Amino acid sequence: MKLLIDIGNTRLKWAVYQGMDCMAQGAVAHGDIASLADIWPRWPISAGWAASVASPELRAAVDAISPVPLVWVSAQRAAGGVSNHYRNVAEQGADRWLAVLAARSLVDGDVVVACAGTALTVEALSAEGDYLGGLILPGQQLMLHSLARGTALLDRPAGVHSAFPQGTEDAIASGVLDAQAGAIERMRARLAAHSGRPAATVLLTGGDAARLLPHLAAPVRIVDNLVILGLLSMASTS
Repeated sequence: MKLLIDIGNTRLKWAVYQGMDCMAQGAVAHGDIASLADIWPRWPISAGWAASVASPELRAAVDAISPVPLVWVSAQRAAGGVSNHYRNVAEQGADRWLAVLAARSLVDGDVVVACAGTALTVEALSAEGDYLGGLILPGQQLMLHSLARGTALLDRPAGVHSAFPQGTEDAIASGVLDAQAGAIERMRARLAAHSGRPAATVLLTGGDAARLLPHLAAPVRIVDNLVILGLLSMASTS
């Protein structure tokens, strides 16, 4: 069995796979990582792959409790039928690269990959397998916190999304969601202009994916744990 680990900015997500079948999965906050030392040994794990955007100390803590030596994945110039056009591949987060690899295995045509977590990343992948690059912007909670900290009168709960907000709380909620949806749709428009093809499919993942879904045009769908699926793709070809 394979252990697959995705260490994000606030949580660690993991899964155990037998071939292409998921046998178990879970997620813990960074502060609860030690609890996994009692969970992972329940399966006969023979190999492990991991990716991290967190601190080296956190990575070392995971290495210490893993039942097998871990292969730590980083972005590559090419893999899984995808050519990476990032200018400096070494500086690219492994999570972004793995999400793109997973998207290639799920969608044959042009695709925009949007990972909506602590940060929102938006990646463009052509039908030919060219990863063209992507965006990084604050996630929804970071946007709300920045408004609360940086202004005198906007430290208040967000309201609900509205086409024409007529209250401050709704204006905050609508601004945050429209900013994120707008970034995704602008990337989709750029990809269509680049390829000369119709609008790409958007794959959404991350904790805020469900909140973004109603604000995006079709075709769009949520795929849970894209980074884990990217790790599975790499593990299956190793």
